[in-house]
Amino acid sequence: MTDLVKKYLGGVFGIGFIFSSFVACGTGLYKVSVKEDFDQSKTAAALPASTDKSSNLYGIHAPQGWVKLPIPFRFDPNLNENQKIQLMSAMKRWEWATGKTLFSFDGNHKGVTGDSFKDLYSSLDDGVNGHYLDADWVKTKKPDYVLATTIWSNGKDYSTITKSDLRFNQQFYVIGDAFEEKADGDKEVVDMQSLALHELGHLLGLGHIEEDVDATSIMNPTLFIGENLSSRKLAKSDIERIQQIYGCTGDACDIDARLKEQDEKNWDNLALTAKQWVDTGSKQSPPLKLQ
Repeated sequence: MTDLVKKYLGGVFGIGFIFSSFVACGTGLYKVSVKEDFDQSKTAAALPASTDKSSNLYGIHAPQGWVKLPIPFRFDPNLNENQKIQLMSAMKRWEWATGKTLFSFDGNHKGVTGDSFKDLYSSLDDGVNGHYLDADWVKTKKPDYVLATTIWSNGKDYSTITKSDLRFNQQFYVIGDAFEEKADGDKEVVDMQSLALHELGHLLGLGHIEEDVDATSIMNPTLFIGENLSSRKLAKSDIERIQQIYGCTGDACDIDARLKEQDEKNWDNLALTAKQWVDTGSKQSPPLKLQ
């Protein structure tokens, strides 16, 4: 166990997001019971039902989602092929959950990396929905143990999303496929697909789900990290909430059948489909065919 892990196992902050004219989410270390690193009152003030566990809007920070689909996005050119595949695999799983095309690939954001921005929120000013690596994470002013952060701009009433960026902490973590990557000194491995699945949930309009509501949700404010550790599945509540925002089409509308498919099918084709998406550079993802 690295010194970094030992340092924070005793008391770390969880995944959190802050309501303002934009929002940020950050994740903490390991799957432990932790307090969120944001003021719950801000969330409640923006959309009280989002923090009310008895409400059908609990865990949803933008009930109307994106104003227009699909959501165009660009990659930090420093993302390697495997990182792109892991990110796109997470996107494909959210699309599988709705039966809809949610994302549109606009290629690399040429000449722009996470380190191009002076701070965390300045990346919201460029009109591009970017997925960035931050090798100089300290500029974000987020603690070094935060794995990633999702920031976004909302409509005036907070019910819609107009712009969003994902920022990944490459300075203090090895981010990639947890089944292939190795820890590097004090830098622990973080599974990109698992982390992206959570962060994309925020990008799409989902908030956190406390473990006493659903301990299996990918939107829990905690995440396993380390070599060979991943959380790449969606819970029933995740699918229900994302469909509450975006609806569903075709087979995706049968949530129980979707969950059975998730458990019983061979998902090797997910990464292969994502690789095809990366290789072709097509705007929309190729169809996912599970065996």
